[in-house]
Amino acid sequence: MSDLLSLAALSATALTEGVRFLYDQAGELLRARREHRAEQSPVDTPPVVAEPAVLPEPDAASVERFSEELRALRADLHEFASGVDETDPSNPSLIRRVDALRTVLEAVYGTSLTFDGESRRDGPLRIHGRVDVDAVAGYVAAVRTDSPTGWIRGDLRVGSVEAGGEAIGIDLRNQR
Repeated sequence: MSDLLSLAALSATALTEGVRFLYDQAGELLRARREHRAEQSPVDTPPVVAEPAVLPEPDAASVERFSEELRALRADLHEFASGVDETDPSNPSLIRRVDALRTVLEAVYGTSLTFDGESRRDGPLRIHGRVDVDAVAGYVAAVRTDSPTGWIRGDLRVGSVEAGGEAIGIDLRNQR
């Protein structure tokens, strides 16, 4: 879950640094994809990123799946990242674009990206499950829990579900 208000509450300087960080990370992911680099070294995050201190290895399948979004969102932020346009926290269009790129990068890295001075309602990523399959004949869930606590995210991509099959992003069993 994104929190647009927390981004808008950042100072112009912090938001500018955050935009540059997101822009650079999207570019690095796209370069690694083009060069067919399977593994990437851990990346220390700059001081503007409160969490995490080090980015985990990106999920290659997610990079592939979101490559067009990464490219488009990066292009949308180019003038801000390069310093041509002012990074104004009161610009709702800018905030939505920054949040969209952050959300895609969080899916690729499997972790929350929280900027310094930001208070996100969803807090750090607690549970994240991901399923990417061509077909389901039985049951599949990205996350299945009896006791949901914290922030939960289930990413599910299924090509087809056969008769009698079930594909569920998040199965909160005690909530049925």
